[in-house]
Amino acid sequence: MAKADFNTTRVDKYYNNLCQILIDSSNSVDDYFIDGNGSKSSKTEAELKTSFAMESGKRSEYAMRLRVRLNLPKIQKKLHLIFEDEDSDDIFYDGTTLDNQYKVEDKKYFLRLDFFNEVVKKIDLTTGIGVKFRGFNLYPYFNLKTKYILDNKNAVANNRFRIYSNGDYEDTINLNKLSYFSGTVYLFYRNFFRYRSWIDRTSIVNSISTTKILTDKKKLTIGVSLASELNIFKIYIKYRQLYLAYRELFYKHWLYYEFSPSILWREENNYDRSYRFMFNIGINFKKY
Repeated sequence: MAKADFNTTRVDKYYNNLCQILIDSSNSVDDYFIDGNGSKSSKTEAELKTSFAMESGKRSEYAMRLRVRLNLPKIQKKLHLIFEDEDSDDIFYDGTTLDNQYKVEDKKYFLRLDFFNEVVKKIDLTTGIGVKFRGFNLYPYFNLKTKYILDNKNAVANNRFRIYSNGDYEDTINLNKLSYFSGTVYLFYRNFFRYRSWIDRTSIVNSISTTKILTDKKKLTIGVSLASELNIFKIYIKYRQLYLAYRELFYKHWLYYEFSPSILWREENNYDRSYRFMFNIGINFKKY
């Protein structure tokens, strides 16, 4: 028994060390705002995901996503610090196109400090200030997120408004509804609407999916989605998609993989059918 307790792999040690670095960073930021020792544990977490995709008629694609959320233990109900790349910040990201950015310096990043307000009549309000950057190009912005909880928490409406220092702004609305058939099967409706002042059209994505929870570490999803753009009074279909997604935590609670075959009918291909396969592997950094 004692031998098993001390039989921690080198990978586990590296993982625990990285988690501790995140927590120490969170505590350092927290101490900047409030002096003194705190007894609250940190809920700081991060996710790193690497994706590979192949699609008929296209070259293979690659992407890496990173998101770090530093919760501040002494005032964690009020403030948290977010660092993420452009894909992780993009609510519309669905993996149908990967950026093929192999160099970290070529990606755009967001750093934001969010202030969470108390819930009032099922409404959550979060304000934030941040900066979007790529290399030495900096774009400060103001962020306002509103969350409306509906239908006994089974339906949620979100609105994110953001304005940049150069006057550009964007507004994203998403409406989600979750319906359970049983304890292990549920239906998920998602609807997204986004307007950006520097683009002369509104982006819309609608999807519906069914998920079966196979075990506490495995789940299988099948779904359909439709992406379109609205320009004045004309709607353009960008693509239709039929997809299958399988996700499994295969090492403890933090290392997982996903694979997702799909069929797409893209506007760029004159709506001819194409076949796509995407594989993701990711790590969740979090102290349990």
